Amino acid sequence: MALEKHVHRLSTAEYDRVVNSGALDGLRVELLDGLLVDMTPQGERHARVIQRLMQRCRERMDVLRVQMPLAVAEGWTPEPDLALAEQSPDPDRHPTTALLVVEVAVSSQAIDRRKATVYARAGVPRYWLVDLPARTVIEHTEPSPDRYRVVAPLSDDAPLDAGVPGVEVTSVAALFAM
Repeated sequence: MALEKHVHRLSTAEYDRVVNSGALDGLRVELLDGLLVDMTPQGERHARVIQRLMQRCRERMDVLRVQMPLAVAEGWTPEPDLALAEQSPDPDRHPTTALLVVEVAVSSQAIDRRKATVYARAGVPRYWLVDLPARTVIEHTEPSPDRYRVVAPLSDDAPLDAGVPGVEVTSVAALFAM
């Protein structure tokens, strides 16, 4: 018997009800493909990269979201490390897209690669997967309904352009400077 046949995937509405009930308080999980997925604890290197990214985005505090939910698709409410996203007009709804999404990965690269398809479908124009061990940023651009058309690994002195006015452009090396 395949276990997958008997798994109940949560809808976004069911997930929101569980969150609002407080049943997940204290748990670090996100909804991915209808499943509750544990989020990896953050080490200091991870935190420093997020802090450095926040500094680069300081002129856009109006749209800066750090480890906050995005309701990018049915059954998908990831909590990216950083996103630049307009607030939903409905105070009870999470944004459904973003101008930029950044995931910082130490060991979650496979999960974060899977999120790329959903971010592309949501029309996120730029997705950065920051691979800490490889000291590389995998930049995803040109979203289409099923994938990003351009996926480019960037390292060393390659420039990073968020594509968002007011966000300081930097290099990959500066992002990893410890």
